[in-house]
Amino acid sequence: MQSPSKRISFALIGFGRFGKHHANILKHHPNVIVDSICEIDPAAVQQASREFPDAKIYTEPFSMFQEIDVDAVTVVSPENTHAEIVQAALNSGSHVFCEKPLATKLSEARELAKISLERELKLRVGYILRYEPRHRVLKQQIEAGQLGEIGKIRSKRDVSRSWFEAYGYRVHSAYETLIHDVDLVLWFSQQRCKSVSAWGGYLLGYNVPETLVMVLEMESGTICILESSWLVPGGAPANIIGWEDSSNAGKGVVEASLEVIGTKGSSYLRTYEPSLTINDDTGSYCPDLAFWPQIDGRTVGALREEIWDFIEELLGDNHAKVDSLEDAIHVQEICEAAIESEKSGKKINIS
Repeated sequence: MQSPSKRISFALIGFGRFGKHHANILKHHPNVIVDSICEIDPAAVQQASREFPDAKIYTEPFSMFQEIDVDAVTVVSPENTHAEIVQAALNSGSHVFCEKPLATKLSEARELAKISLERELKLRVGYILRYEPRHRVLKQQIEAGQLGEIGKIRSKRDVSRSWFEAYGYRVHSAYETLIHDVDLVLWFSQQRCKSVSAWGGYLLGYNVPETLVMVLEMESGTICILESSWLVPGGAPANIIGWEDSSNAGKGVVEASLEVIGTKGSSYLRTYEPSLTINDDTGSYCPDLAFWPQIDGRTVGALREEIWDFIEELLGDNHAKVDSLEDAIHVQEICEAAIESEKSGKKINIS
């Protein structure tokens, strides 16, 4: 039951492709006011002004925080800006929802968690798969003991090469793609990671690997094998439309799957299920129907579930309670260990 009398004011940092989804979701929640939006791209600024005529528009987040007074902030900016913006938002007294990763340095992530706890502010990190129905059902099956003790988790995440060339090199690929699978490992296994081994490939000539394999040894014996590559060719049937604003990266592929194997049973989940295929002059594609599809001008799916759940918590209403700031920090510990292992060629132990 929603609280009709209470309103939550939000500031949105980033009005790019994904920020526009956040804005659309906030706009359609009956208890939310979009108070202010920060964006640097001139075309996006104009669009934000048109779509949110009552919102204050800024082009610089830190001066914005000195002028506004909002209940909550959503951060949908480039990865290497998250930590500084989240810290400014927390210091201004606002609750924060931040798209993954929370930071690109473990020390920064730990400091942000410390600030949020000291100030008694909510800090959530956007691990969307925890809100997708099939992943939720699998989690329930694991909790019910249907699979027994978890012996192995295997995930694969292959992504369009054009996306890596457009933006995937901005941060290490451990933070860009496999971070979702690391989070799932923690959520499904309910174990901490003891050690990480990782290997990277640099066939495209960038400073970060376009191919990454991680092996995690968990405290109760579960072995997790996580693989990713950004090498899917342009001719593959697309399952994500409008991923980036630039035309050369607007359509592409995330080919992802997850296996959980236990002593009593096993499961297989194909993340982007091609249940609907569209064929046109540009080729074949399978629209996303699970994560952030747009229907009748509204962004729905797991992203809406995730953001609305955050709003319900701020309203004091019942919420899913599947998020975990402790897990989010341990995800960062694992990713940092993977980066160190990939560079050094050594197994990294996590204390």
